[in-house]
Amino acid sequence: MNASQTAPAFPPISTTLIAVEPAPLLSPFDDPECSYPSMPNEMHTFRSPSLHGYDQRDVAGGRALLAEVALRLGDGVQGRWDLRGLDAASRSFIGEVLGRGEISVRVDGFPHPERQRLEMEESVFAGLWQIRRYLDDGDLEDYLEIGPLPSAVYQWAELLTQGGALTMPSRFPGGVMNAPAILVEIADKSQNYPLGGASTLNLSLLPMTPQDVALVADVLGLAGLSLVSKGYGDCRIHLTRVPNVWWVQYFNAPGQMILNTLEITAVPQVALAAAEDIGDSAARLRETLAALDA
Repeated sequence: MNASQTAPAFPPISTTLIAVEPAPLLSPFDDPECSYPSMPNEMHTFRSPSLHGYDQRDVAGGRALLAEVALRLGDGVQGRWDLRGLDAASRSFIGEVLGRGEISVRVDGFPHPERQRLEMEESVFAGLWQIRRYLDDGDLEDYLEIGPLPSAVYQWAELLTQGGALTMPSRFPGGVMNAPAILVEIADKSQNYPLGGASTLNLSLLPMTPQDVALVADVLGLAGLSLVSKGYGDCRIHLTRVPNVWWVQYFNAPGQMILNTLEITAVPQVALAAAEDIGDSAARLRETLAALDA
């Protein structure tokens, strides 16, 4: 199947570089000595899709597949369903039912990223993902997967950081104060993971200058695997070139950073769908399909 014959690609993940400065604080007009970060003003919520425009006879294959998916979601069993064998109407129907959820994943760390791309998007049903991989020859892998996170994320996180190690610079630029000590700690925790357990460095609570954060970002680099989680504002997650080291940065609605952390873990917990949310997804997916018979 040629990529040009498929549904439009997922919207691109922002390629904004690692932020190095927090959001400026605000002060209420009646208390100028009080300062606080800008509060979020919107949140993405679930809205059941309108599906009555489809002739159910034309999308029988897509509906049968989703009914099977709902059963597996309810059982808490991971699974994978290839969509390439379905007709265009069924694939369009599945796309309308699934919608776009809170988390998007993109892998750009291919040897020839201009010809290859891997995109994963959570549906509005937590724990149900659609994965599209555009290949060198123009073909497309397109499938659904159940799980807290697609298995491809773990596979590519390992592949993209093979042989990666933190190398300390021999000289440090002006304005750097605490970055060297932070880098030593990161190197130690990365080398000892998973035996040393997962850990988080909250850079927002440390005395870090913008030059410190910029140096840490430069030394760690980026591996080419990014996740964005939307809810109140954005959570932007980037895999560094150092194994198991991730930037996890939170932004308010205007796009200003309000929390800056580094996590040493296989995948940051914030990206994972919880078991109870996956169970709730099964019920909501069954209700959505049942509504078509009403």
